[in-house]
Amino acid sequence: MNIKISPLKGTSKLVESLDHSPLTALTKQQVIDECREAGVILFRGFDTHIDDFSAFVRNNSSKVTLDPARTFYAENAQKVDAGLDAVGLHCENGNAPKLPHFIWFYCEKAAKSGSQTTYCDGREVWLALSESARKAFSEKKIKYSRNVPEHLWRAYLAYELPNISRPEDVTHEHLNLFSNAVEGQSFVLNDDQSVHYSFVVGAAHKTLFSDDLSFANSILGPSYNYEKPVICFEDDTPISAELLAEIAQVTEAKTHEIQWQKGDVVMIDNTRFMHGRRAIQDPEREIYAALSYL
Repeated sequence: MNIKISPLKGTSKLVESLDHSPLTALTKQQVIDECREAGVILFRGFDTHIDDFSAFVRNNSSKVTLDPARTFYAENAQKVDAGLDAVGLHCENGNAPKLPHFIWFYCEKAAKSGSQTTYCDGREVWLALSESARKAFSEKKIKYSRNVPEHLWRAYLAYELPNISRPEDVTHEHLNLFSNAVEGQSFVLNDDQSVHYSFVVGAAHKTLFSDDLSFANSILGPSYNYEKPVICFEDDTPISAELLAEIAQVTEAKTHEIQWQKGDVVMIDNTRFMHGRRAIQDPEREIYAALSYL
């Protein structure tokens, strides 16, 4: 295997195969060591298809989870389908009770133009925010709350809970156990069996590989397949328009883009980096995603 590692933008790296090796030839130690420093890795030039991508995710993870609103196209690969509009920066499942460590993307078909995936280092954002903004988010956590339909919360818990693999095996008792197991969350079961949940978490927090604070959250994130969440401070006071404007300005200044090529795979530290997407100009592009824990 002949690979070349070179810097991209910020701390991110390009890991390029010079002999078209299979992705699975990379060891877990190699992959995790590079991600620990880079936070975002673009793997390019490897012999890759969707099943290879799925195996690569499995080989480099202790557990794979999912977005319950997406469809599987391989064992660990779900198709990215979030309309055609631009998608704001967010952590994947960032408003859910458990934050996956990694999000992975695989490009089966690149867009002819536009449609770039964006990424932004939350550690850089935290340092670039004003002192007053850092004070506001240090003194109070943020809260996400919304309703989730029954079929989605059952699918989510089927992947998050041990010894369960089918949504139909998830019971109300499992819901209660999960609610008590994760700090900062609460659930109310509605009459239609949907769930209203609230989740309190720091907007800036330590990351998987570092104790440095990272402003990595889903304050600016999308809600394409879900009810739009109410996002406020933990005491129910709103996040001011001035704070939101500052977040948007600072994150955009720190945002980089991935210009996709067919066969590309990207690994993102989902505890440190936020990601999003420019508006899709070529609806025939095909991107697949996976979520996992170290």
